[in-house]
Amino acid sequence: MHAFDYLAQNETRDLPVLVVAIGPDDFLRRESIQHALKLGGLEPMSVTRFDGEDAQWRDVHDELSTQSLFDQGGPKAAYVRKADSFVSKNREALERWIEQAELGTTLLLDMQTLPSNQRLYKLAQSKGFLVGTAESKGAAFPTWIARWGAARHSVQLTVAQASLVADRVGYVCGMVDCELAKLGLFCDARGKVSDARVDELVGGWRTQTVWNISSAIAEGKIAEAIDGVDKLIMAGQTPVGIAAQLSWSLRRYGVAAAWIDQQKRYGVQGVTLFDALSRAGFRFEHALEEKRLKTIRWDRAKDLLNWLVELEKELKGNHSQEDLARLALEKFIFRFR
Repeated sequence: MHAFDYLAQNETRDLPVLVVAIGPDDFLRRESIQHALKLGGLEPMSVTRFDGEDAQWRDVHDELSTQSLFDQGGPKAAYVRKADSFVSKNREALERWIEQAELGTTLLLDMQTLPSNQRLYKLAQSKGFLVGTAESKGAAFPTWIARWGAARHSVQLTVAQASLVADRVGYVCGMVDCELAKLGLFCDARGKVSDARVDELVGGWRTQTVWNISSAIAEGKIAEAIDGVDKLIMAGQTPVGIAAQLSWSLRRYGVAAAWIDQQKRYGVQGVTLFDALSRAGFRFEHALEEKRLKTIRWDRAKDLLNWLVELEKELKGNHSQEDLARLALEKFIFRFR
């Protein structure tokens, strides 16, 4: 089954012994695993995750076979990310375990490749299920974009708008998800967004450049960020449009900092950056985003939401002219020096 079809399913079901998400798209693989857990009644954040490059079979096996004091007899699950090398090193042990495992215990793997002639593939077919993420041709991709935008980001795209997103971004579903989240900020009460706004905000290499600027700001590379702004303006982007896209990306660091600050004020113990980043909308690459949040510095991160409000007011007020708008944007970026 392709991920596009699987992610549209809503019926709850018991998890099988094995769930494997295969293919080139990292975002779809991870979303498929998360979806399997939700349909199986498990909170994805509660499932132990292993990095396939470093994971040891004994540790994964222990997680699957040992009940903790807090499990209350519920299903056991372990998730191995980027599991290609893990499977290669432990193929025989995995096959033996899958043959003997009973319902109530689930191993979830996401892999780039798993040839159909391998025994593990056949075991997944007989004792579990496989979700594919290979590039889908024709109307399936824009159809998924429209459906995903409505379900995940409450934005109602027309067929033409979804096709435009598909053409400009390409088959990089994680980037598509980010574009849809951005469009969701500009839709009306019915979830509609104008063709002009879609054309302005979704823009191939320009979109990638905005992400590079956001990353540069978070990593303290101010000269690189200013250079990216200059290139976008030379290509016809407006400072207001650039600021809107940067705001969506950067505000998540501010949300993470505000959430941690709130938990501390209420005396909540055990609060982690991982929890904060997840709640702020960072679903993947948590280690990298933790590093960026630390580079931004805690004092600035706590002020970030206020800075974004100030920037928006300037752009809508006395800095609405293009030259002044650019000055306001660059002044905002320099706050991260």
